[in-house]
Amino acid sequence: MGIKDLCFDKIKERAENFKRVAEKYPMSQFGIEPKAERFIEENSLAPIIGTICDQEITAEDAWEFPYWLNEKLKLKGKSVSAKSICELSKEELKELLRDYMKNKWPSGMSKSRREKYLNNISRRIIHACKFIFTEYNNEPDNMFKKGIYIVPEIYFLLRVIPGIGPKKATMIARDFAKGEGPWYKGICRRLKGQGINFKVEGKHLSEVPVDIHVVKVFGRVMGEFKNTPKREKFLDYWPDIQNFAKLAFPDFPGKIDEILWSVGREYCHERNPNCKNCPLKDIPCEFGMRRSKP
Repeated sequence: MGIKDLCFDKIKERAENFKRVAEKYPMSQFGIEPKAERFIEENSLAPIIGTICDQEITAEDAWEFPYWLNEKLKLKGKSVSAKSICELSKEELKELLRDYMKNKWPSGMSKSRREKYLNNISRRIIHACKFIFTEYNNEPDNMFKKGIYIVPEIYFLLRVIPGIGPKKATMIARDFAKGEGPWYKGICRRLKGQGINFKVEGKHLSEVPVDIHVVKVFGRVMGEFKNTPKREKFLDYWPDIQNFAKLAFPDFPGKIDEILWSVGREYCHERNPNCKNCPLKDIPCEFGMRRSKP
């Protein structure tokens, strides 16, 4: 059974139930060390580095790396900035990242994938820093000096930065629209000191960043599949996910990502999902109902 087998009323029922779940269950957020979070808020480049790192490894490790990197650079009398990182070679940054990740790699990540991650991320960080140094005079906040933006403008401001793809740009634009997070708060504080009121409007224009948790949970709720499809198939589900999000949260479609991401991370594991305690079990979830049958 999948979307083609569900009548419209059942799809709409699921959308309405998502609203109820969003109100009843506070969704988990990844938590990083307070000193690392403060650094994300205080240093304008740090959240860009964290965003670039945030793939394949845990979100916590990705977003704590900028603080760790700054501590290492301080030993050389430097700090995290586009200019200081541009002065590093790709190999130097790669080895710093390797040192940081030494005891943090996901257990299922092969040596070849780890090496590929180190190569790609170090290259993208340096390219992003060169872009910021050239286009924004070494200061990332300069891209937000217009003050008032709508969600699609933030999306494309971020999208042109090397290392930030569609998923990451969508995710950050959504968070900015909510007016939350250390990156957003840091921008607001720094620009306010320059007499600029930074604000992102148009929450209804936000979209859902499609990743493995979003596709997995949405597909299982709708009965589209049991096992998550390969990443190259994710875009096949993009139109259904975006339109379902608008049906569930017309004022802020991107909100559904909080639920799908949280459930995918905490309950809806690829193997041995915790359907019994899943907050979406009464949506209802087609996959969960099949598993509960004797």
